[in-house]
Amino acid sequence: MSRSRPTTPACRSPTSVRPDSPTARRRRGTRLRGLSVWLIALLVALVATVQIRSQAEVERSLVGIDSTSLAFLIDDLHRANDALDAESSDLTRRRDTLESGGAGAADQVLADEAGRLRAVEGLVPVHGPGIVMVIDANGLNALDLQDALNNLWAGGGEAIDVNNRRIVTGVSVGQMSNGVSVDGVLVVPPWTITVIGDANRLGLVADLMSKQLRADRRVRQASYRVEADVVIRSVVSQKPFVYAVGF
Repeated sequence: MSRSRPTTPACRSPTSVRPDSPTARRRRGTRLRGLSVWLIALLVALVATVQIRSQAEVERSLVGIDSTSLAFLIDDLHRANDALDAESSDLTRRRDTLESGGAGAADQVLADEAGRLRAVEGLVPVHGPGIVMVIDANGLNALDLQDALNNLWAGGGEAIDVNNRRIVTGVSVGQMSNGVSVDGVLVVPPWTITVIGDANRLGLVADLMSKQLRADRRVRQASYRVEADVVIRSVVSQKPFVYAVGF
């Protein structure tokens, strides 16, 4: 009678590790830490690349800009910061007035704000310091006029009129077959652009614009004058609401 041999357990590889053993957990932790370090290094490299490219774009955008234009850019930044500080102070003052509880003071604040908004929307005549610019040219188009208006707005203009046509947000400057139009009405050269705002700043902008315009062969005349009290009598017709109805 044959005697069966006892089976021997399979030999376990000395390098095999149970999945739930401490060694396996340490290995998984090491791999996770390595992956985390790799991801962080990738993010750092990505941020550095973006920063370098952004700096390169800024440097390229400044190439070719003369010192005068660069000074204007820096001055614009300072003026924008000053304007924000002034607006913040004004809003704080009006808030304190409204919170004081005085009916008369609150009514005055609301009346002042309503008047300011009507002036911004071009619904009332306005006056103040500013400049009057005259451009006489043959062949200038709507884009040329729009560029001039944008420069004057950026230069501190608060109210603008072109040939007795008030310029506000929403008023279109378009090109017609026979010339340039403002809000659908033809404005024939010479263009008389009246601007109210910081007279000193507007004078500098108008001087630079005049020099550039005189270099254009299409322009016959480009001049400006600074005045202590400029009057803009033109107004924009208030458009009634047709679809928006208050509750």
